[in-house]
Amino acid sequence: MSPDRTFITAEWLSETGGSERVVEQLAAALPRARVFTPVAFAHGAPSIDRSRIHAAFRHPEPVMRRREAAAAMNAVTWPTWGRTLARRADLVLASHHMSSHWTAIYSDVPHLSYVHTPARYAWFPELDDRASSSVPARALSAHIRRMDLKAAPRVVAYAANSHATRERIQQVWDRDAVVIHPPIDLERFAGLEPSPDVAPFLLGLSRFITYKRLDFVIDVGEAAGLPVKIAGGGALEGELRERAARASVPVEVLTGLSDVQVAQLLADCTALVYPAVEDFGLVPVEAMAAGRPVLALDVAGTRETVQHGVTGFRFPELDARAWGDRVADAAALSAQDCRTRAASFGAPAFRQTIVDWVAGSV
Repeated sequence: MSPDRTFITAEWLSETGGSERVVEQLAAALPRARVFTPVAFAHGAPSIDRSRIHAAFRHPEPVMRRREAAAAMNAVTWPTWGRTLARRADLVLASHHMSSHWTAIYSDVPHLSYVHTPARYAWFPELDDRASSSVPARALSAHIRRMDLKAAPRVVAYAANSHATRERIQQVWDRDAVVIHPPIDLERFAGLEPSPDVAPFLLGLSRFITYKRLDFVIDVGEAAGLPVKIAGGGALEGELRERAARASVPVEVLTGLSDVQVAQLLADCTALVYPAVEDFGLVPVEAMAAGRPVLALDVAGTRETVQHGVTGFRFPELDARAWGDRVADAAALSAQDCRTRAASFGAPAFRQTIVDWVAGSV
């Protein structure tokens, strides 16, 4: 198989989040592969040379604010692109969280799939109820389930980003997967120290969407009597600002931050509060790389990354008072222990594991 005829597929390359960072590392592991995505933001996945990115829709920011529109872009693109791959590709590696392995339906080219999660709003609405919000959203979820069940038997091999995701793949697609934890860029945090005289605050960092539960971060800040900073961006910005205005502690909502600013924010915080049920969750690992502890749920991905009583604390439920009572204990944990834990999720090891997995699967 020719490296020049290898394609990496991704649902979209938008503002850099966990899945976009993985696509960047997949592209680094396979440096001659090209990257196809239905929609590419101007600054999505910045480490990938623009000449390697093939996008059906560029600069889609206005319509990408609506998930239904983004999904429609995916739905109309994959059939045509899948048939094109039959002529142009020797191998496809999908970075999948909604639809990117669907090209397997339309092509006999060997497909591998690195899965962040089977689309949770389609398969696990108890974890993400966005699909219940409208008739189009419910129709989209049904379409995702149909297409996934067509694609899954045609994919040669699956890798999961966590043991929790592996279990979900087995449950809904009846396929096994190897577990390859996603990487973080440790160089972003090398030598990073808290800003001089920084005042204590709790941090929430993620996309502004419902299941991230950023409102609960504010609840914990109120319980602990500490200021809160909420960083990221997304559709719920207005609601978060309204909640911040009602809070009994100072709350800042920060958007449009650079990677450098985000890294410093992680280094400066007293603790990262991470109430989402995540398949893996890169942000908690990044917080530990910055030397800061994490407060998280004792489920799914954070159960695999946050060491209870060593790099943070895990909780059985969303009880703001219980979380707030642990902030002082978290602040006293060793920054070096946090960094040591994060180092086990470095990018070089991930890239080599991906290369070995690809070579052993085809």
